Amino acid sequence: MSAFVRNVLSSGKDGSTSFLLFMLNSNPNNQNQTNNSSLMATLIHDTDRMSSLEIAELTGKRHDAILRDIRNLLKQGVSAHNFVETSYKQPQPRGGYKELPCFELTKKGCLILASGYDAILREKIIDRWESLEMEKRKPQTPKNYLEALKALVSSEEEKERLALEVQQKQITIELQEKEIKQAAPKVNYYDNHLQSVNTLTSTQVAKQIGMDAEKLHRKMKEIGILYKQSGQWLLYSPFSTWGLHATRTKTYTRNDGSIGTSVYTVWTTKGLRFIHALNECGWNVKKAIKQIKGEFEPAA
Repeated sequence: MSAFVRNVLSSGKDGSTSFLLFMLNSNPNNQNQTNNSSLMATLIHDTDRMSSLEIAELTGKRHDAILRDIRNLLKQGVSAHNFVETSYKQPQPRGGYKELPCFELTKKGCLILASGYDAILREKIIDRWESLEMEKRKPQTPKNYLEALKALVSSEEEKERLALEVQQKQITIELQEKEIKQAAPKVNYYDNHLQSVNTLTSTQVAKQIGMDAEKLHRKMKEIGILYKQSGQWLLYSPFSTWGLHATRTKTYTRNDGSIGTSVYTVWTTKGLRFIHALNECGWNVKKAIKQIKGEFEPAA
């Protein structure tokens, strides 16, 4: 490798140029390539930029002319973000190096610059960008041991990442299953007890069978199911243990402004079915029980 190329590479600002230097040293076919094409290839960075040196080679224009064109564009107010000024070292005939200016252009910067050139030069610059983009999309085959090692490490890291992801999902599933098992007693409690909130008052039940609450209470008292105590209708045993009823508490305001409460009986779904059976069986308790036998079992 020529000292000129070596020094251009050493002027890079990140680790990517160091790897390019290794690549050029490790490939015997590159040892004697000191022409401008070799130099330009080293100036194409992974950051989607193109050197003004390469543009000069592509277009056949002198590099100082390219620099002049870029500076004219900057004077006109185009964004300097697309034209980053940097430098490279050029070896001198008597030894030593001379630092000279150059620019690194984004794709947009290249297109802005090319807009001032003729169609053929514009086409060359655009073709180069298309070539660079195609190369990036192609899977890269390792060219030496170091690249192969890097590819292997990357592959193993991806495998580890996927394995960790699967493990984390499995842990999440196990935690969810554990939470479901822990919640099961609460769910059963809700199913067995809290559904009693879906109850009906005697007025609502009585309306379904064509009577009012007062008549319903009187009928059920006559057949020995209900009795009244302290203003509340209650069920005799064993009916009180069959899950036919629940209670609700009502608040009201007394004449003196204080708040009072009263408790009253309401009917569950089982109680509603039992009352319908009683009505259908002419308020005969034994017949009603026989009709709905098996639909519910008395509570323990």
